[in-house]
Amino acid sequence: MRVWAVFKKSLVEQFRDYKAVLLTILSPIVFIVIFGLAFGQGFYTYSLAISDEDQGGLGGSLVQQIVSSEYPNGNTMFKTIQADYNKQELLDGVKKGRYDAHLYIPPGFSESLLSNGRSGQSSQVQVKLLGNPSNLTYSFISSFVENYIHNFVWANGTAESPVQIVYEETGEVKVQSEFENMAPGLMVFSVFFLLILSSMVVTRELENRTIQRIMLSKVRAFEFCAGVSLSQMVLAAIMLPLVFASSLLLGFSSSGSYALAYLVSLIATFSAIGIGLIIAAFCRTSLEAFIIGNVVVTPMMFLAGIFFKVPPVKLFAVMGKEIELLTLIPTLDAVSAMNKILINNASFSEILPEIIVLVLLSAGYFLVGGYLFSRKIMHSGGVK
Repeated sequence: MRVWAVFKKSLVEQFRDYKAVLLTILSPIVFIVIFGLAFGQGFYTYSLAISDEDQGGLGGSLVQQIVSSEYPNGNTMFKTIQADYNKQELLDGVKKGRYDAHLYIPPGFSESLLSNGRSGQSSQVQVKLLGNPSNLTYSFISSFVENYIHNFVWANGTAESPVQIVYEETGEVKVQSEFENMAPGLMVFSVFFLLILSSMVVTRELENRTIQRIMLSKVRAFEFCAGVSLSQMVLAAIMLPLVFASSLLLGFSSSGSYALAYLVSLIATFSAIGIGLIIAAFCRTSLEAFIIGNVVVTPMMFLAGIFFKVPPVKLFAVMGKEIELLTLIPTLDAVSAMNKILINNASFSEILPEIIVLVLLSAGYFLVGGYLFSRKIMHSGGVK
């Protein structure tokens, strides 16, 4: 009977905090949805720009085979984009992510294959594949396209291929391991754990009933939020050099500017704190803030593209910057900027679009957090 009594008491108390129960139940569902959206279609569709300058019909046939290529489950392997062969424009297109790679089929492609088939001898023709070596998708595309070209050549009766595949790179540093590819994102994501801490700092004021004393001192809501934000920014300023040093000790190397990476990380920290203030406005206890903070921060980590590339849902473009559905999640542009700085050695001007987005998001989240804190906590006398 005592066990039954304890059971009933525990069950009632657990469901009394319905938010924690609901979030506990929803958390695994959130994980399943994220991975389902990322991997549920079976395989990733790569964007490939193609410039076909071949005068014969074989170049077009090769392009058609690539366009119609499918995975075993029927999904399209490549989303192809027909492009004029302008080396600088294509280079910019790969760097800015408009497509994952570019394939160039030169004049004389058909003639080289046909003359080889007739006489067994022909001059080599160079097919060029351009991509970013720091992007892991380029490795997959290279492998797929190489197999398609070789199979196409053999299917046209040529035993010894006259086609030479030339791999061109955008000039970025090639990553040496999976960790080097993920490290910049993990560095900037470390500050997003302050999202949880900042929400708990605010809710502790409610739990300890010190918020009433703060209100009696005539401190305004935005002044309180600014003070909390500054304290968290100091913590981030101390933590970031340690995070950078840990990555270096584990083998990460970069010729990019750590000062610029530090700046991006601090701006990202401010956006994380703003989200933490929003969470705190809906919580009664620090435990609630901890649970909700984890539920929010975990999807942000996976949707930021640290571990896998999330298919973009593009909305519109502003000054050459693609605005996606996930742009409202600050981790997306923060990780993008960090990758450009530490892997591609980008300058300030090259990451300016990401910085502008981060600054706008940070200001927006802080203003919304301050407003909600004022309405839900200060106006209610610090009692929820």
